Amino acid sequence: MAGDPAGRRVAAEPGPRLFSRALDPATAKVLDPSAAYRIQDQRPLRPAPFLAETVLVRGWHPDTEQALERVAGEAGYRLQWDPTRTSDRQLIDGAGLTPERTAEISDLWVTRATLRPLEESGEPVFRPIDTWRLLQTYRAQVSDPARQSDVALEHPTELGIDPAPFTGSHPFTGSHPFTGSHPFTGSHSVGLAQYAVAGSGGREPVAWVGPAPAERSTGGRRPLVAILDSGVGEHPWLGRDHVLHDPHVLGELIGIPSLLAEVEQRPDVDDTEQLVGALGPDAGHGTFIAGLIRQACPEARILSIRLFRDSGVVDEAELLRALQLLALHQLRAIDGDPDCPPVDVVSLSLGYYHEQPDDPAFDPLLAGPIALLGRLGVAVVVSAGNDATARPSYPAAFAALNAPGAVPVCAVGALNPDGTIALFSNDGPWVRYLRPGAALVSTLPTTLDGSMEATNRMLDERGEERSAIDPDGFQSGFAVWSGTSFAAPVFAGQLAARLYDGSAGGDTDTDPDRTVTRVTEALGRMPGRGRR
Repeated sequence: MAGDPAGRRVAAEPGPRLFSRALDPATAKVLDPSAAYRIQDQRPLRPAPFLAETVLVRGWHPDTEQALERVAGEAGYRLQWDPTRTSDRQLIDGAGLTPERTAEISDLWVTRATLRPLEESGEPVFRPIDTWRLLQTYRAQVSDPARQSDVALEHPTELGIDPAPFTGSHPFTGSHPFTGSHPFTGSHSVGLAQYAVAGSGGREPVAWVGPAPAERSTGGRRPLVAILDSGVGEHPWLGRDHVLHDPHVLGELIGIPSLLAEVEQRPDVDDTEQLVGALGPDAGHGTFIAGLIRQACPEARILSIRLFRDSGVVDEAELLRALQLLALHQLRAIDGDPDCPPVDVVSLSLGYYHEQPDDPAFDPLLAGPIALLGRLGVAVVVSAGNDATARPSYPAAFAALNAPGAVPVCAVGALNPDGTIALFSNDGPWVRYLRPGAALVSTLPTTLDGSMEATNRMLDERGEERSAIDPDGFQSGFAVWSGTSFAAPVFAGQLAARLYDGSAGGDTDTDPDRTVTRVTEALGRMPGRGRR
């Protein structure tokens, strides 16, 4: 081993390239703490990406709306609400919930508002929107703390917080966004970058010669694991008996349409990659996660909520709406709706960095639906991120908040095959679980084939084709990949297996209090950092 590892720590702040990959300069900015407006007694700010023309608004409180509209008007703008704002309120009011439950979910429901220039201003040129300054002005003018926290910046979310975009998924493929998933795919200094290289844990095709995961028959209820990710493509392990696609609640689709293999075949990335037929950096991400859950718990069913396309980035508002609809789905399940099977575990391979992580009220908007799921007995499992940093990433760092009467959030970091902690894995006191996350083998859609070709291809004298390995041809249905994106579903599947074993005794009550106790006790028996 090079050097002396004793006493080395992960960086307190991610590197300067962290927010560069997925940010569209036309729609997003990075908050600069040295130049950002602050209000009196505000906690220190940290760099964070945010969307330049939108804000998030919680609940349907007239005082909040009026104050925000007034501040926007003073700056020369008006609010344009997402069309789902009215329909979602009608959905909640017609869900048949108790008045208490209706009020609970209404108070945490978040909608996006876009800032548009006032038509009557008469100015031919409008100043660029400073969303952060507008938000700070709103906070300064509203005295009620509850109303102050009703409005927040919208962040981009990425699959995996890896060396690429800020909001998105957590595999290793290249850059890190905010709302998305956690695989390893891309850009980092030597050391971390090796995990993105084929042969060192980067995505590459492999062959599987063993049998499919064998289901046991214990008489227990099959657990349901919800994956909010890029969708699940075609694979023999992931048929209709194991994967539920396009879930609805009261007729409303949660997420975006799955399209199955079409999701994986059409990379939703930049024009150059589309023109040359390259696979998106996160193509197959959700399918890989589903295969890990099947390996850890063959009996589990998977609720596939497609949230991301292959770029691995999604706006925070879309993540929030999916979580909110999932919470409504769980409330309907508790009330016995046969179209809404109860969810046991949620697997999230995504994250972002907040501009005010040291403020106790920093992000109640995202915390709200996650906390509600916990109170309803659902275990939310989140990947820690791939930036080798100790800076809290969210929602993983919500694991530090142990709310009474709720299943705690589980943040999961990644291990190498030899049991050491993966170099890329984020860390901190909230990362209480570690699971394999580097050079894992799992499923990819059998339809996934990019434009790269084998270096050599020929016909022999018998007319049989001989070839080197096609580096982006996944017709075998299996691949190697790395990232905390994949450590989280390993843990989620292991927890589902414990719940399946426990349900064999007949304890399948969906009452939230009993479910919280049952799931929390199962978590207490899961090996943590020191017991792996």
